[in-house]
Amino acid sequence: MTQATPHLTRADKYRAECVRWMSDFGPNLFVTFAFNRWVSMDEAQRTFEEFHQRLDRKLLGRSYFDRPGDRTVYIAAIEKPDTNIHIHALFRMTTEQAADFGDIAPGIWTKLVAAGNLDIQPVRHTEGAARYVTKALRPETSDRLLTPPHMETTTKIAA
Repeated sequence: MTQATPHLTRADKYRAECVRWMSDFGPNLFVTFAFNRWVSMDEAQRTFEEFHQRLDRKLLGRSYFDRPGDRTVYIAAIEKPDTNIHIHALFRMTTEQAADFGDIAPGIWTKLVAAGNLDIQPVRHTEGAARYVTKALRPETSDRLLTPPHMETTTKIAA
C-alpha cells in the first residue's frame, strides 16, 4: 500500500523555507518584544531597529556601527499588527553578549516603549523556535519579516 504525499500549499512551502532558513541561522536567543499599545507596523519596525542599535552600542561601544562582524544579528517577524502587535525575534550573538542581553535589553526596551516588556528565552530547539516565529508568516505577509540592515542576506525566500 502506497502512502500519498501531502500536497503543500504555496503558504506551507513559504513557511517551511522560512523555518529552514531560521534554523540554519543558528540563533541562541528567542525574544518577544511586546508594545502593549497600538503602534503601526512601520513604527514597530523603527522602534525595534532603534532597540537593536542601542543594544549593540551597549555591548560593543560607540564604534559598534564600524564593526558589523561583531554585531548581534536577528531574524524577526511582526505579528498581529491589527490587534496586539508584537515582534518575535531569533538572535544570534556570542555567549558573552547573550549573558549580558538579559541585563541590558529590558532597560533599553522600556526607554523606547514605556508600556512594553520582553520575554527572553534561550533557544533550546531551533526548529521549534523558528516554527513559532513563522506561525503567521505567509507570502502575502512577507513584509513582516525583519533582518538587520547591516546583515547581508544570502538566502532569498520566494514570496
